[in-house]
Amino acid sequence: MKIQSQVLFLGLTSTLAWGVSIAPSSAVNFIGNLPSNDGSSTILSSTSGTNIKAASFTYGSGPDYYLDDVILRLGNYDTTDSFTVEIRNSAGVNPGSTVLASLSLAPGETPQGSPNANYRFVSNSSFTFQPSNTYWLYLSIAASSGNSGSIIWRSSLPTTTPVGIAAFGGYRFSNNSGASFANSSLYNSFQINATAVPEPLTILGAIAAVGFGSIFKRRANKSQNLSD
Repeated sequence: MKIQSQVLFLGLTSTLAWGVSIAPSSAVNFIGNLPSNDGSSTILSSTSGTNIKAASFTYGSGPDYYLDDVILRLGNYDTTDSFTVEIRNSAGVNPGSTVLASLSLAPGETPQGSPNANYRFVSNSSFTFQPSNTYWLYLSIAASSGNSGSIIWRSSLPTTTPVGIAAFGGYRFSNNSGASFANSSLYNSFQINATAVPEPLTILGAIAAVGFGSIFKRRANKSQNLSD
């Protein structure tokens, strides 16, 4: 009796836990078009005004997603180069002025100079993509004597359209600090990785698990007392 009650208790609480537990998540391609064949490129120059290149994407429906990292396919990236990588809001057909996430070169990554390479950038603070929103991956480089001249953001030729959980919206380019933008047919190579946010345990499920657990624990204790 004692053994049977304990087995029954464990079996039912395991079943209840299974009903409300969340499977672990892992990073997925939120949107991107890697790998790149480096057939073309956009040159972001620091020698004349501020150059901006941005790609838009819309997340329709589903759970929130944590931003893990952004992979950029770059060339001519030297240690003296300083440029901005951000996730921004949307202002219609152009990127907005609100910086949602600012990213930096990941620890252990080192600029390789002229060779083309994939570089990993990570957010300086936690950021979550939410459904029913349009976002922009935003790269900019400002005219500065501290920069070596330019960053090359590579792209595939023929064009490779970004795909993933989010829907691709297009690229825009500005060479006047964002005063005006134009469409771009060069689909620069990148990938945004993200992890689904686990849904919390339901209150009802948690109460049920605790309540039934207490009931069967009391029954197990009662059975033990009767058998002693």
